[in-house]
Amino acid sequence: MTHIRKLKGTKEFTDFVHIVADAYPGFKIDTEELKQKRVEAFSKIQEEDAGISYYGVFREEQLVGGMRYHDFTMNLLSKKTKAGGIGLVAVHPLHKKEKIAKSIVAAFMDHYRKAGASMALLYPFRPDFYKKMGFGFGTSMNQYRIKPMNLPRGGSKEHIRFLKREDAPELLNCYHRMYEKTNGLIEKNEKDFAAIFDNPRNKVVGYVEDSEVKGYLLYEFKNNAGNVLSNDMVVNQMIFEHREALMAFMTYLNSQSDQIRYVVFHLQDEDFRFILEDPTNDSNHLFTPVYHECSIQGTGIMYRVLNISKLFEELKDHNFNHETCQLKIRIQDNLIEENNGSIIVDFKDGLGQLKETDDYDVEIHMDIADFSSLITCAVSFQSLYKYGRASISNEAYIHKVNRIFSSEEKPICMTMF
Repeated sequence: MTHIRKLKGTKEFTDFVHIVADAYPGFKIDTEELKQKRVEAFSKIQEEDAGISYYGVFREEQLVGGMRYHDFTMNLLSKKTKAGGIGLVAVHPLHKKEKIAKSIVAAFMDHYRKAGASMALLYPFRPDFYKKMGFGFGTSMNQYRIKPMNLPRGGSKEHIRFLKREDAPELLNCYHRMYEKTNGLIEKNEKDFAAIFDNPRNKVVGYVEDSEVKGYLLYEFKNNAGNVLSNDMVVNQMIFEHREALMAFMTYLNSQSDQIRYVVFHLQDEDFRFILEDPTNDSNHLFTPVYHECSIQGTGIMYRVLNISKLFEELKDHNFNHETCQLKIRIQDNLIEENNGSIIVDFKDGLGQLKETDDYDVEIHMDIADFSSLITCAVSFQSLYKYGRASISNEAYIHKVNRIFSSEEKPICMTMF
């Protein structure tokens, strides 16, 4: 018989670490010493952090798989929404293709739905697997490889400082101000920022103005094998509260051109190329007919609505662009029965309220995965309709429905888990 529960005791954590080591050989947990360090770290995290828990899948008390749960608060359309995150999903190699991963994800969704969360999110090891489980694609990540000399040389560097562990409270304050106004960001705490400095490869420079951090760059150096003098700067996070901070960062990075080959940016922003005079990367790749490669794009973070009715209740004060419409939303959800079916939302001057009525102006229909991307504003309704992922009962309402689910920005996630 299969059952899922929280891990406890050194033996269960040791068994889990061995499963993780086999499931993710790229982690290089390949010695007994490294495995023991992970056992101690995981046990300590669960003991000290109330928002992180490790769970295992047991068959006759034998651990055959496991995962890590994260309790999150997410800014969704300026409303603080309880969300669950899952990571480190791992299955024992002798028990693969036995639907253990599916049972892990199903148990995760059930856990957070019962805990009152409206949303779930994850980073997929296989996007197609999670799409079938009802998770929709989030905002893509763009990787830009830019020569430092091609970055704009803008403002002064007088406000640029290297930041240290003792600056974690100010880093948190900066992030929190952005969290309050940025769709998709997840709430963080001071420990999250202190942990950045546990990794000796991480470098953090901040824009400090009147003793406040108004932006920061988190980056690391990457050496090009075979040449100790050839290095890239890999920017994994960039936050700025105003343009002056951004231009100061660009000036700082531009000034590294004597020793840095490329600055590699990882940004959920396809418009970053507009800041560049030459956005092309180092591939020298030209494709049909005369388009120069300037970035590569990857899909990562995925979202899932766990409770549609509860989510609209939480968004009752969100203004859906001042639209007025009685909208019937019919969702296909093969895993959460309560989501599978129809609701009617009465939008009046942008404010939506669930209605127990048979009257509606127009009906839309889609899968829960695509609805999850739509409600987070990772994709527009017009695009879903254009590509056959959504249907509508009256095409005259396409633009109205598109405006209802539109936002000035796609969701941004800067939390790895």
